[in-house]
Amino acid sequence: MLSDVTLGICMNASKPVLLAYFSSTGNTARVAHDLAERLGADIENIQDRRHRAGMLGQFTAAFDAWREAPGRIGALRYNPADYAITVVGTPVWTAKMTPAIRAYLRETRSQIQSAAFFVTSGDTDIGRLLPSLESAAGRASVASAGFNGKELRDAVIYERKLSALVAQVTRAVQLSRQAA
Repeated sequence: MLSDVTLGICMNASKPVLLAYFSSTGNTARVAHDLAERLGADIENIQDRRHRAGMLGQFTAAFDAWREAPGRIGALRYNPADYAITVVGTPVWTAKMTPAIRAYLRETRSQIQSAAFFVTSGDTDIGRLLPSLESAAGRASVASAGFNGKELRDAVIYERKLSALVAQVTRAVQLSRQAA
C-alpha cells in the first residue's frame, strides 16, 4: 500500500497524470480505474468506432491488430500536452496493441510529454509490446507493467504489481517536477 506522503505528491499536483486506455472485456478498464484512483489521474476511455461486438467485429479487430492498422477512435476529452505523464493501457491482441490504442498514440504522439504503459493479456509479457508502444508514442517509457490473467485473478499479486506501477509513475512525476 502507498504511504500518505506518496499519495500526497500526486494528489497535490494540478493533474500531473492522464490515464488513457481501451478495454473490451473490462480487464484493462479495471487496472486503469485502480491506477487512476491512486494517482489522482484524469481518465480517457478510448472508444473504437470501427470495431463492433460480435464474432465478425472481434475477428476484424484482431486482424487489424495483427496487421498493425490503427482503429477509428471517438473524440478525445483530454489533451495529453496538459499532463506531465500519460499512462496508456491496452489489452494484447495477437501479440500486438489494439487498433484503438495505435490510433490514439498516432493522434496524440506530438502532445505526450512522457509516457508510461501497461498491458493486460492472457500471458504476453510487457517486454514484448513495449518497443512498439514506445515507437508509436515517439518516446521511451518512464514506467511499465503487464498484468496477465493469473495476476488479475490473484489479489495479492495484483496489488503488488499495481503498487509497483503506481510507485514508478509517482517517481516519474517527481522527476518531471524537479526538471521543471
